[in-house]
Amino acid sequence: MKYDISFYKKYCKKDKKQSTSKKKIIYGVNYKSDSATNLFILLLFVFISSTLIFFNLFLPQKAFSYQTAKIKPKNIKIPSSSITLLDDTSERITPKFRDILIQHEKIKVITKKGIEKYSELSFPFSLKNQKLKIYFIKIIKPNGKIIDINLKNLKTVTAPFNMNDPMFSNQLLKTIQLPELVKNSVINYKYKTITVKPYMKDNFFTEDYFGGLSPVKKSVYRLSIPANMYYKYAEYEMHAKPQIKKTNKEIILKWTLTNRKKITPENFGPGESFIVPHVMISSVKTWNDVAKWYSTLTKDQIMPDKNLKNFIKKITYSKKSESYKIKAIYNFVAKKIRYVGYEFGIDGYKPSNVNKIFKNRLGDCKDHATLFMSMLRSIGVKAYPVLIPTVMIPDMNPALPTPFVFDHEITAIKVNGNINKMLNKFILANTYNTKHGNKHYGMHFSPIVKVDGSSFLFADTTSNVTTFGDLPNMDQGRNVLIVMHNRGLVAKTPIFPPAYNSIILKENASINKNGTLISKINATYTGAYDMYKRYVFTSISKRKKLSKILKNINSITPKAVLLKYSIKNANSMDKYFIENISFKARKYTAENKKFFLVRLPIRIRTILSKISILRHRKYPLKLGYNFSERNLIKLNIPSGYRLSFEPAHINYYNKIGSFSAGYIVKNNHIFFHSIFNVNGYKISQQDYPAARKLFNKTIKYLSDQILIAKK
Repeated sequence: MKYDISFYKKYCKKDKKQSTSKKKIIYGVNYKSDSATNLFILLLFVFISSTLIFFNLFLPQKAFSYQTAKIKPKNIKIPSSSITLLDDTSERITPKFRDILIQHEKIKVITKKGIEKYSELSFPFSLKNQKLKIYFIKIIKPNGKIIDINLKNLKTVTAPFNMNDPMFSNQLLKTIQLPELVKNSVINYKYKTITVKPYMKDNFFTEDYFGGLSPVKKSVYRLSIPANMYYKYAEYEMHAKPQIKKTNKEIILKWTLTNRKKITPENFGPGESFIVPHVMISSVKTWNDVAKWYSTLTKDQIMPDKNLKNFIKKITYSKKSESYKIKAIYNFVAKKIRYVGYEFGIDGYKPSNVNKIFKNRLGDCKDHATLFMSMLRSIGVKAYPVLIPTVMIPDMNPALPTPFVFDHEITAIKVNGNINKMLNKFILANTYNTKHGNKHYGMHFSPIVKVDGSSFLFADTTSNVTTFGDLPNMDQGRNVLIVMHNRGLVAKTPIFPPAYNSIILKENASINKNGTLISKINATYTGAYDMYKRYVFTSISKRKKLSKILKNINSITPKAVLLKYSIKNANSMDKYFIENISFKARKYTAENKKFFLVRLPIRIRTILSKISILRHRKYPLKLGYNFSERNLIKLNIPSGYRLSFEPAHINYYNKIGSFSAGYIVKNNHIFFHSIFNVNGYKISQQDYPAARKLFNKTIKYLSDQILIAKK
C-alpha cells in the first residue's frame, strides 16, 4: 500500500514524495509537511527534558521514589483498531515512464478508534501531474449487508493549510464521509492513479509499504517494468524475497506478505516508517545521475542580480575575514528569510530564483539553501546544495540511488584552512573536562566532514534558532548527497557530542532555621537546548513565559513565590541562551528545628525513569541527540547546623555515558556538583542494558536525601 494514515501524517513531507507513484489514502486527518515541522518535532524531547530539568535544586520528599524506576511495565495487550484483510497494489511503469498504479484495499474496523480513523476517506492527487479514478467504495456490515457508496458524493478539496507550518501545494484531495461505518464493518475500495510525466527524465523511483501498524492478513505488491529497463531494489524489515517473472516484453516483481501481526512501536523508538516492512525500487543508476538532474533544475536560479550583489557587499564589507563574511550571510538568511513552502509540481524539487527569494524574503528549504549558496559564491566561497533525509524518515541507502529519499535541503560549505581555524570562535562548545574520556563528550570534536579529500561544513538556514557551525538535531548523523554540479558526493553529517548539547545550572540557595528556602538559579543552554529555548521564548508571549516559570516553581513546592526572572540572548545568533530565576518558599522543610531532610536532585531522573522503564527493547532507543548536564549548587545552612549525612561520591561510566556527583562541606556551605553525559543519539538494543544501568544509577543517586542536623 502507498502509506497508511498515521504514516502519512508523520512522514509525507513534500509534493516530491507524491510525484512518482506514492499514492496515499488519508483517513480523516490533517495534511502535514516538511522541515519546519520536523525541527519542532525533533525539539519535543528537548522540551520534555529541559522542562523537567528547569529547576534542579530541591523537590518535595514525596515528589519521586526510586521505586518508580523499578516498576515493571504491565504486558497489556491493546486491541488493534483495525485489520487489513487485503492490501493489493499493482504498479506498472510504461516505456515512456508513465506510472500506473491500481490499489485494492479491504479493511475491517474493530473499535471505536477504528471507526473514527476511517470515517472519512481522502484520496490525494496532483491536478497538474496525475489522473485519479475511483472504481468503487463499499461497506460490508457485520450482518453481510453491502452498502455501495455513491461516488457522486466525492468532493474535491485542497489540502488543509497549517499556519504553524506554511506549505502551499498543488495537492488536491477527493474526500467522502462514511457515516454507515460500525464496529466489525469492512471497508472495500479500489482506485487507480496515473502519474503522467516523471520529474526525473527517463527514470522511475517508487516504494511500497506492506500495511501500517495494524495486523495484515495479506499484502501483495506487483511491479511491472519494460524488459529492457534497468532497475534496482532494496528491502527493509522484509523476510520474503520477490518472485521475478521475465518475458520478452516485461519484468514483473511480486512481493507477498501474509498473516503479519500488529506492529507496536516503543516509546523513544523508531517511527512507523522505519519498522513497517517496505521495498524501494529505482531505475537511477548512480548518484551522479541524481546530481546532474538536480543541477539542471538549479542552474538558471542561482545568479544574483545587481540588487542582491549590492546587498551582499553591504553586509560583508566591514567583515575582516572570509569566515566572518560567511557568518554574516548565514545570519541574514536564517533570520530574515521566512520559511514558507511552495510545492507545485516540479517545484517540489526545483528552487525559486534567488533574486525572487531575496526580494520577497521568504522561501522553503531548497530556496534557503540556494540563496545561501548563491550569496556565498558571490564572495568567492565554494558552496553546494545538499539533499538530506531528516531523522523523521528512513535514512538514505547509499547503495540505491534515487531522489525519492530526501525530504529536506541544506548547504555544504567547502572549507579551507583559514575557515577551519576560525570555526572555534563560532562554535561555542562547552567542552569541560571529564575524567572519563574527553574525546567521547566533545573535547576533540570538529563538525568538519572530509569526503574524497575535501572538507565541508554543513549549514541549515531554515532553522532561525541554530547558530552558525551547529546543526539541528534532525540533520545530524544522516547520509546525504552533496550536489557538486554533475557529481554527486555521498557523505554523512556529523553527530554532535554531549558537550555541545548541554545545560549548565548554577544555583545559590539558602535555608533558614524556619525552613524557608531562597534560591537564585543561573541556567546556560547550548546546542539542542539552546535551540529549543530560543524557539519557545521567541514564539510565546511574556505572560505565557511567566506562566511556565511559575508552573515549574510550583512543582518544586506549592508555596514557592517568584522573586525575579530574566533571560539573555534570546535573539542572538552568537551567544548562548541564559536564564536567571530567583524564588522563595516558606516552610519548605518540615517544621522540625532539630534537623532538615533535603534532596539535591536533578529533575532529569523523572524523564530517565520513563526512558529506562523497559527491561528489554525490540527497537533502538532514539533520543535524537547526545547531551550533557552539569550542576553546581551552593546551599547555605543556618549557623549551628551541620551536614550529618550525605550520599557517597559517585563516579560511574560505561559505553553510553557517565555520571559523577558528590558533596563538599565548607563551614556553613554545602556544595553539590554533578556531571551527566549521555551518548543518546541512537542506542542499539544490545547497548540498551548499559544505558538502563547508567540511567538507574543516576536516578538512585539523585533520589537520596541529605540530613542537616543541629550540632
